[in-house]
Amino acid sequence: MQEITIRPVCPGDIETICGIAVSAWQAIHDGSRKFISDDDLSERLSRNWQAEKARQVRYKAEKSPDMVLVSELNGKIIGFATFDMNTETGIGEIGNNAVAPDCQGMGIGSAQYNKILEIFRRNGMKYAIVSTGYEDEGHARARAGYEKVGFKKMKTAITYSLKL
Repeated sequence: MQEITIRPVCPGDIETICGIAVSAWQAIHDGSRKFISDDDLSERLSRNWQAEKARQVRYKAEKSPDMVLVSELNGKIIGFATFDMNTETGIGEIGNNAVAPDCQGMGIGSAQYNKILEIFRRNGMKYAIVSTGYEDEGHARARAGYEKVGFKKMKTAITYSLKL
């Protein structure tokens, strides 16, 4: 039987979750590039994206480890989720989160979100929010996971560009 454990991040977990972030975002990155018609802009936006994604996750885990959870399957780290809580507004926000590509579709993402929602409720948050980049195929699993635990789509953002 496979046992999933969700626990706070430890310093020794950081490089593993950075690797999961990069591998999980590869499909998202590849899919989003086709929405940018200007090849030069696409290249500039995606330059060093792997290092930037790892930097975001590493920074959060090092600076706010109490706001990062990791998921283990039979003792192996297979996912993570970051979050923030704003006590002034009563809004909790799920940030960077991912499940290793070979473990997706097993309910691990939903378990992570539910654990964070529990933390939000326990800390008096009144709302939870989460954002995803696009309505493309690369983000489809993320959208489905958020909707599975009860999130409702609020708005879609449009990013404009202008070549200078």
